[in-house]
Amino acid sequence: MIKLMELSSEEREVENILDKWGLLQDMSKDHFRRKKDVAVGCCPDGRHFIRGVLEPFMSMYDETKSLCFMPLLRYGGTLVLDEHSPLVLSGHSTDKDFINDIKKAVEMGYEALCLINHFPCAMARRYDMHPIRVVDSLMHAKKRIKEREGISDVTVACFLQITDGERRRIARVPFGEFILWRERNTHQGMPIFKEDKSYQQQIVW
Repeated sequence: MIKLMELSSEEREVENILDKWGLLQDMSKDHFRRKKDVAVGCCPDGRHFIRGVLEPFMSMYDETKSLCFMPLLRYGGTLVLDEHSPLVLSGHSTDKDFINDIKKAVEMGYEALCLINHFPCAMARRYDMHPIRVVDSLMHAKKRIKEREGISDVTVACFLQITDGERRRIARVPFGEFILWRERNTHQGMPIFKEDKSYQQQIVW
């Protein structure tokens, strides 16, 4: 039987720091009132997706306006949209396929896109990525979708689905506030950013 994942001490530290700075905004049913049909881009890992994403999202949508819900699934979620992502094998078009799925959803009439990364993320662990990169990836994905790919007719929101054994939460990560916090604290040398220096050199917001 596949075991539920628990946060590592490093991942738990990142969650605590983001909470401290108000960068994890827990969702409620009110979040969905007056919302539009939504496409959700995330990883299909059943340890997190069914109970951590699908059930709560469908419950909140059904109890408000019975809005449509379209899952767009890729292993590792938005990590496949990172520059030089190790999840995109040489010669493969995984990232472009994901972008094309988003474009098709928008063409169908979906006007909202929720990008959700799991935390912890099995793919991030597999490729020895620092936990903060899982959060950074959401922001890079939003920028790529809106700016580089030019998909302007969709509202994009970023979320972390956090699992720690039986504990689950879904929290929105506000884009502008996170970027500002990230820039300030990276330059000030916050300890959680010092452990992945090669990755830090690649970051351009």
